[in-house]
Amino acid sequence: MLISRKEAAANQLSLTRIGSALAVSVLGYGVISFQSPAAWGQLIWGLVVFLVLPLLVGALAGTSVMSGTDPQRKKRFWRAFWVASITVGVYTIVGLGITRSKMQSSDKSLDFAIFFVVVLVYGAIAGVVAGFAGSNLVPKRKAS
Repeated sequence: MLISRKEAAANQLSLTRIGSALAVSVLGYGVISFQSPAAWGQLIWGLVVFLVLPLLVGALAGTSVMSGTDPQRKKRFWRAFWVASITVGVYTIVGLGITRSKMQSSDKSLDFAIFFVVVLVYGAIAGVVAGFAGSNLVPKRKAS
């Protein structure tokens, strides 16, 4: 009975931490979407989008897995990877869609392919950075 309660509490804590990582990611990329990269410069925008936010999100998502063993490192990596890459993907789709709607070009035949490739590349970059943070920068916990 005590073990099942501890497992339930650990599962709830894990979900809460994944939720907080997702919330920070959505909030962070939402704030960035309101401030145009031209006002910051491409370097600062790139650092925030592909380094600062993914590191923060990865560290938060990585804490959702309690154990410090090697199989758990893989799990932490993939949790952080998916949270960051999905939110960057959505951020990229929205940004590209807004930018594309302002263009006057009549040929939109390659839009899907361009969106697909850009979303994959941006998502992969942010996901790998977040995965690294989630699997390597999270302090190891002792079993209770």
